[in-house]
Amino acid sequence: MAQNVVKHCSLWIVFSFFYLSGLQMAVIMSIDGQTEPTLWQTLLYTFLYNALIGHLVTKYEKLWPFLASIVISLFGIMGFGVFFGDKLAGYSNELLIGLVLSLPFATFLVKEIKSKHIEQQSQ
Repeated sequence: MAQNVVKHCSLWIVFSFFYLSGLQMAVIMSIDGQTEPTLWQTLLYTFLYNALIGHLVTKYEKLWPFLASIVISLFGIMGFGVFFGDKLAGYSNELLIGLVLSLPFATFLVKEIKSKHIEQQSQ
């Protein structure tokens, strides 16, 4: 069991590095696309990117998709984005907290939508 968790976490941490690259572009485009950027609009636009990532997480991670999204989000944003690199270091703490919470929430919503869809198909 523990070996399985370590193997999965290792894959999630590697994926979090690539997640950060896409998220950084989504943040830049969402801020540049607004005439007067606000925190909520930026979080809304980047949530669409996180919904896509949530779909990929639920598609490929069958055991613990919600835990995977938490690890990916924390290591991607806080680990590679702030501590080990400076790709997200210039943004506000509120935006960083919103981004960290966004992927797990998006993954939860995508998983619920998929399970409701499967439930409707089985009836």
